[in-house]
Amino acid sequence: MSERTYKLQKGDQVVMHTCMEHDHPDNFGKIWTCRSDEFQHKGHDYGSIFLEGFSGSFSTEFLQKVDVSALVDSLQQQLAERAQTIAEQRETLEFYAEDGNYLEHIIGWGPEIPVIRDGGRRARKSLGE
Repeated sequence: MSERTYKLQKGDQVVMHTCMEHDHPDNFGKIWTCRSDEFQHKGHDYGSIFLEGFSGSFSTEFLQKVDVSALVDSLQQQLAERAQTIAEQRETLEFYAEDGNYLEHIIGWGPEIPVIRDGGRRARKSLGE
């Protein structure tokens, strides 16, 4: 395992790995916030830190810093894209649900019926085709 080139600081967010505590169901994948800067206990050669909600200090050897802001940005982007897709699909459903788009206008079947004029364009757009 390579040596870390940085020290953890108060406020950093981390996940546990390759340790007994990591495997506990309450800790697995949990993002912890550091409540102290990394330090060394007197007489020890390894780094320790205090984590919010964790009793006692924890060895930094078993912690990986996480860039939560990048994760949040990515999730917000995905949410915005899905909201746009939902809005487009709703518009398409409303178009195809509107009775007036199927009823004959003035003379019978033909291109004057909006659904016929559309030819499925809105549906294909909503499906991303």
